[in-house]
Amino acid sequence: MCLYSRKSLFLALLLLIVGSIDTFSQCPTVTTATQTFCDIQAPTVGNLVATNNGNGIRWYATADSTTLLSSSTGLVNGEDYYADDNSGTCGTRQRVDVIIYRAPTGLNFQGVCVDDPMEATIADLVANGNDVRWYSVQNGGASLPPSTLLMDNTIYYADQSNPFTGCRTSRLSVFVNVGVVPVPVGNAIQEFCADQQPVPTIADLVASGNNNWYNTISSALPLDPSTPLVDGANYFATTVDPPCESVERLEVTVVFNMPNDAGSNGSIEICEPDVITTQTVNLFNGLNGTPMSGGIWTGPLPTANGSTGTVNITTMTVAGSPYVFTYTVDASVGCAQSSATVTINIIPPPNAGTNGSVNLCGNGSPVD
Repeated sequence: MCLYSRKSLFLALLLLIVGSIDTFSQCPTVTTATQTFCDIQAPTVGNLVATNNGNGIRWYATADSTTLLSSSTGLVNGEDYYADDNSGTCGTRQRVDVIIYRAPTGLNFQGVCVDDPMEATIADLVANGNDVRWYSVQNGGASLPPSTLLMDNTIYYADQSNPFTGCRTSRLSVFVNVGVVPVPVGNAIQEFCADQQPVPTIADLVASGNNNWYNTISSALPLDPSTPLVDGANYFATTVDPPCESVERLEVTVVFNMPNDAGSNGSIEICEPDVITTQTVNLFNGLNGTPMSGGIWTGPLPTANGSTGTVNITTMTVAGSPYVFTYTVDASVGCAQSSATVTINIIPPPNAGTNGSVNLCGNGSPVD
């Protein structure tokens, strides 16, 4: 009786162990601990993957929950889920972490600033994600090549791919404004007068459009419009159309010219008998002060030899005097013109009168 009891106890234990081994061998196994989806798939608990080892698969929200999740329950990004079998007694449940890829992130309004409208392309748009692609429609359609020209005031759409499964997400919508800010144009050399008042400033520089001016081709801080200009310095202009600013810059060299100087008024006197022998006079020699060359002469008679002002005086007379000629200098850009005169006077020769005589009587009265 004792031997039989021991044998029975052994068989009972053996059956219990074998039964337990068989029960646990039927629990589901998870080979992919992190499972990924795309939001456009609207994944549910039914999309989770585990291996059925013979006793079914049941999913729970926690490791010890007794509430079974429906297969139609939507998955939540970043949440974890736990697999058990139909008995719910597998012991330690195997965990699955869920990642759901959504539309890429980025600004819903994007302004693209270019110097030329032919430079604005899909490649200028910004969205953060994996293998981002752009489209002209919200759903379907073919992705646009990066070289596709952007259209102003147009909505474009971007999606990304799940790097593990290759599925593609919903799309980010981006309203695009293309700002065209051409490089300004203007004279490469801009001239001012050295004695100009008030002193020339950045505000006096001229370029097309609305401008910012800089000290260098790459400096970031624009110059204040009241900044005085420096002779021989280079300045660089951009076109500004907020929020855009041209990438390229116009280079301008500033030159300060010396003030125009025609000298001061002078005069030339010629004796009437010398008119024929002298014949011509250079008016420039009659100016006083420090006149600049390069001016022009105007007056009652034509002149030759440019600023030298050679004039033929053979027709001049005393009665026609004075002959006034004006010299005008306007060669220095930015400076006011300057003028002075040379007056030619033809004067009569000295007149000593005619010969005369005085008769005196030897015994006459004294003559005063």
